[in-house]
This record gives sequence, C-alpha cells and structure tokens, in this order.
Amino acid sequence: MSLCGIDVSGWQAGIDVSKVPCDFVIEKVSQGVTYINQDCDRVIQQAISLGKLWGFYHYVDGSDANAEADFFVDNCSGYFGSGIP
Repeated sequence: MSLCGIDVSGWQAGIDVSKVPCDFVIEKVSQGVTYINQDCDRVIQQAISLGKLWGFYHYVDGSDANAEADFFVDNCSGYFGSGIP
C-alpha cells in the first residue's frame, strides 16, 4: 500500500487540506524556543475532520536541545496520543 502525504508549515498558512489529494498531513508545530505555527491547530483539526492520518513535528534550530524539547512538548501536549510525533 502506498500513501501520499504533505508537510505543512507556516509557509502554507491557510491551506485547505480538503483540496489536496493526500492520505496524511504532517504539520509543523514549533521551531527553536520561540516560534509557534499559528495555523497549526486549524490544519490538524481539518485533517482530523476529513479522516486523514496526521502527525506533528518541531523544527530544531540548534539553540538548546533540552529547551527545544520542552518547548515542543509544552506547546503540543494535547496532540500526543492522537497524532504521530
């Protein structure tokens, strides 16, 4: 079985996932220790409502590994257990 997915970040803010022929969505949540993708939850909620598989990720900028991991977990704790980190 072959699946087709898309990687969505702030560069694609406003994307309508229903218009993209894909089986799954991977959404960027955060970067470093200050950036939060403001469109992240909307995209994830749309993927869920469409029955698509979904995941989420943090983009590491190298500022401090422990601080970045904490920032990621703090800003997407509600996604763990539902999506794929």
